[in-house]
Amino acid sequence: MDRVMPGVRRRSAVSMSGILLVLAVATGVLAWFLIAAPVITFAAAKNHAAHFGFVYAHMIGGTLMLFLGAANLYVGASRRFFRWHRQIGYLYLGGGTLAASSAIYLALAPVHAETPGFAIDLLAVSDVSWSLAMLGSAWLAAAALAFRAARNKRFDQHRQWMIRSYVLTWSFVLCRLLATQPAMASLGDGSAAVWLSWIVPIFLCEIALQWKAGARVAPRA
Repeated sequence: MDRVMPGVRRRSAVSMSGILLVLAVATGVLAWFLIAAPVITFAAAKNHAAHFGFVYAHMIGGTLMLFLGAANLYVGASRRFFRWHRQIGYLYLGGGTLAASSAIYLALAPVHAETPGFAIDLLAVSDVSWSLAMLGSAWLAAAALAFRAARNKRFDQHRQWMIRSYVLTWSFVLCRLLATQPAMASLGDGSAAVWLSWIVPIFLCEIALQWKAGARVAPRA
């Protein structure tokens, strides 16, 4: 039997959280085959010969954060399989930290330069690289705040920061997909597409999370 938090009624599996889980997994599988499959099969190795180890680590971490993030949000919302919530959360944070950290390093190091290198020179970093590094930093910040809130038993804030971190997880996917679209070339070197891929989703997410906070307060009797 699954353990449920005391005083919390377990919801049906056929619920909005269950539907969202199915949609997240289905779209995640599609995105994984488009982005991660060439890496896990080594088909993309020749395009990243000097730094393929970092790309592979980024793929492993991204896979964990993409699917475990969806699973843990479902567990937290539905209270089903809640005894696994902490373990899944640790794996999600670990995989995401690996993916975000490797993304930041790959963005800042001149690994794609004519003369590849691994030493970071911040004065030589391009605009698109800064935008990618900021996306990775935003995910790390959201994950750290979610972890801190859970440690301090502020579960309302923990839930919100986990939602923000998962929105940023999908921003990694979105910016990769946008980069393959010819129309994005009209936005310049690609930095605008990266900024838009996470600024717009996190902005909309914040509106959704804070909507009830600004609702009309019912008058006291």
